[in-house]
Amino acid sequence: MYVDNAAMQLIRWPKQFDTMVTGNIFGDILSDEASMLVGSLGMLPSASIGESGPGVFEPIHGSAPDIAGEDKANPLAMILSAAMMLTYDLERPEEAALLEAAVEAALDQGLRTADIKQEGDGCKLVGCKEMGSVVADLVSKIDLPEAVAV
Repeated sequence: MYVDNAAMQLIRWPKQFDTMVTGNIFGDILSDEASMLVGSLGMLPSASIGESGPGVFEPIHGSAPDIAGEDKANPLAMILSAAMMLTYDLERPEEAALLEAAVEAALDQGLRTADIKQEGDGCKLVGCKEMGSVVADLVSKIDLPEAVAV
């Protein structure tokens, strides 16, 4: 599929894609586009996986140096990147499902970082530290078989 068609298909019917494999420049463009489907760059994990050796797993927004130290970053993409690492590099899908379930549970509790908070949504605005702490606490409370069933 050519990248222009991929961009159109991504907006038209995003659920048809589970994983997209591209070169770096097209990956950057398509991941920025995809971030708007979920509301923020802070929600999307990414991976650079070669034919041999370990992959590199990071949020699509990178390290967000413009807001470093301000407790504003959304940690969910990094947590979901760790889930991808567990799945693709470490072959630990149950633990990956646990992280994914904890992120979903935190969002279900109505917690939002500034990048995904919308006026009047009834959700609680939290910073990076609080969101990370809540997800970590949920990880310790979710039963692994329960997470796999999610």
